[in-house]
Amino acid sequence: MSQQNPSSSPVSNGGVKQPLRPAFSKQAIAGFVVACISMAIFGFIAVAAVFLCVRALGEIRAGVVRGRGLAIAGIAVGVVSFAFYVANMFMQN
Repeated sequence: MSQQNPSSSPVSNGGVKQPLRPAFSKQAIAGFVVACISMAIFGFIAVAAVFLCVRALGEIRAGVVRGRGLAIAGIAVGVVSFAFYVANMFMQN
């Protein structure tokens, strides 16, 4: 007889099976990370972060993956980072 670990089973306390949640979007994670890096180091790569997060939103709307909030946060951080980068470029001249 094999014993299962109760924490790894997809069954809740009432014995009702819960559907497994889809994984987080790798594009949303990458876009958010790139957006955060662009805040600290390279402001111009924020465009790539916004692009990744917009593509991730397409995947998320299709229902394949989750992470809508992460993608929206990546877009917001990327836009703000790029705005600071552009403002800095104009202030140096």
